[in-house]
Parts: sequence; C-alpha cells; structure tokens
Amino acid sequence: MKLSECIELFLSYISDKSPNTVRNYRVDLNQFIKIVGDKEVDKVTKSDVAKFRMVLQSQKRKSSTLARKLATLNSLYQYLIDLELVNVSPITKSHRPKVSQRIPSSLSNEEVKMILKYIDNLQDKAIVVLLLTTGLRSSELLSIKKQNILIERDGQTFSIDKILEDSLKENDIAYIRVVGKGDKEREVPITGKPLSILVEYLKEVNPYIDNQTPIFPISYHTLWRKIKTIGKRLAITVHPHKLRHTAATMALASGAELRVIQELLGHASPTTTARYAKVGQKQLLKATKALSENIDL
Repeated sequence: MKLSECIELFLSYISDKSPNTVRNYRVDLNQFIKIVGDKEVDKVTKSDVAKFRMVLQSQKRKSSTLARKLATLNSLYQYLIDLELVNVSPITKSHRPKVSQRIPSSLSNEEVKMILKYIDNLQDKAIVVLLLTTGLRSSELLSIKKQNILIERDGQTFSIDKILEDSLKENDIAYIRVVGKGDKEREVPITGKPLSILVEYLKEVNPYIDNQTPIFPISYHTLWRKIKTIGKRLAITVHPHKLRHTAATMALASGAELRVIQELLGHASPTTTARYAKVGQKQLLKATKALSENIDL
C-alpha cells in the first residue's frame, strides 16, 4: 500500500480530533511524501526519515516544529504497526519523541450486541460477524473469493457453490483459505450462525460474482468507513482492526489457548514452544465456535 493511501486511512482514523490537528497532520505527512516520494509504506527506510529531518533542519525549522513533524510521522507508523501493515517503524529512538506503549483495545460484550442489533444490511452483517468470529485482517477479508471457501459435511468436502445451490446443514463447517502476512496461508473454520449469515449473503450476491471475484467487492477505505460509520451512530469507537482485537479477546476469555489464538489470527508466535506447536483444525474449530456462541446473533 502506498504512503498516500495509508495517510488517508490514518487521517480518517483521527477524524474525531480537532480540524486544526487533522490539518496539521495532513501538512506534515504530505511534506514527508514530497521529500521522500510516495513509496510503498513498507519500503520507507531509516535513511528516508534521516533525509526528512535533514531537509527540515536545512530550512531552519524550530526544534519544536521538527519534533512535532517527527511525532506525527511516528504516530502514523504506530498506527500502521497496530494494523499489521508494517512490522517495524523506520523511525529510530534518536528520531522520535518518547511514545507510551498502547494495549490493543477491544469492544465490550454490550458494545458487540449493540452493533449486531443495529446492523440491518446483510453485507455489513456478514462482514462484522466474520471479523468478530474469525479475527481476519481487513486485507484477508477483502481477498476472499468463493473458490477460497470449502464446506465439510459428513467427512466429505464440497465447494461453496454446491451449498448455494442446495442448503446448509446444521453440522456443516466452512474452511476459508486466506493468505496472511509473509504469504503464510491458513484455513479459518466457521460454523453455526456465522456460517448461516455468510451463506445467506452469498446467495444474495451469487448472481453477480464468479469464483475469481472477491465476495466483498469493496475497497479497504470503504470497509473502514462502513465500520466507523456504524460506530459513530452508536457512539462506539470501532474499526475493522478493533473487531480483530475483540475476536482475540473473546477467544481468550472463552478458554482458547494463546497458541491457538495466534494460529487463528495468523500471528508469528512469540515463544519457542508456540513457534513449533502444531495447532489442529479441531482446536481452531473449537475457538471459532466459542466466538460465535459469545455473540448474540
């Protein structure tokens, strides 16, 4: 994703701040692009940040102005790290002001119920339910095609098309194949009411999409705008990645082991034990079942 796209996403995220603050952020970040170019966001280097600082210093900027602009850039990258769009910030400790570590926030059970009760659009409901019960990243959700969804029934595996032509059975399990960060492929299972909602949505859009078309034919920005708009109408701060955090929090509260949650979310394991542990589909299915049971659909 280009720097300019990430900046627009970030500015949308902070849109509840004062107009003056948002305007200053835009000026600072656009100035960074003007100096280093509109690169892919994960291709920005420490040298680019050093160049940005040197240009500002050559313009005789006040130290307070320099600190603010670097703080703005750092805020952008902390946000992108939270979204898992980049792994590390190119801003070194010598560049950036001190920033406190943030704990990922999640929705309360009551907020989840309010959101699900409010949504009356089938596409929006399918999106929110999938994010809440699988913990998918936004990019993973938007890349799902019908060919990536397989149904398991009584030990046999079918394409989703067969189910769309027929009907869903109580014990059917869907496995959604996604490719996450580092091109790591995984299969995320869903069942029960979340699967019913997904199938209902697919039956509605099936005449308009083929196996090569994403089942949610919307942009990254549209997805974020949809979720944030729902939150604003309910006075709840929410975005797609917060739904991912919520899925992880609910899975943990339901008794899922940390290594199972890491596999479900497609995270690299932080411990040697988890790094070598093999999580089976039965454990993943148990985790997603617990998630679907925790929300009132």
